Amino acid sequence: MTGPVEGRPDIAGTITFFYYDDLAAAIRWYREVLGFEPYFDQDWLVLLRVAPGHSLGLVDAVSGSQRPVPGLNKGATLSIETDQLEQWRDRLAAAGCLGPDDGFQPGCRGRTTEFRVCDPGGYFVEFFRWIEPPPLA
Repeated sequence: MTGPVEGRPDIAGTITFFYYDDLAAAIRWYREVLGFEPYFDQDWLVLLRVAPGHSLGLVDAVSGSQRPVPGLNKGATLSIETDQLEQWRDRLAAAGCLGPDDGFQPGCRGRTTEFRVCDPGGYFVEFFRWIEPPPLA
């Protein structure tokens, strides 16, 4: 893989959107459990800063362009890369968000160590650390 394609317009950031039947529960969970702070708050949409240039949008079930996906497979995961994997797991354990199978697992065909939790809407939030990082461009 190479660097940016010559002539490609710049990208200022990214926002991933998740859709909820119970938006208030999702907002509370991301604020209180993960510590993400909103920077834009409407009655149907909240944008939370995850990291510089990267945000998560929480949208209610009826006002956005999409609808919540029923069932266990939401088709989307918020993956958070961190060198503080143990601290994140401790934080989520203290908040009562870990189940019996939420220990560290190998991921990405052995290139990462990771664990996952589910948010109130059933979306996976994955925390991982590279064992063998991809090469830098």
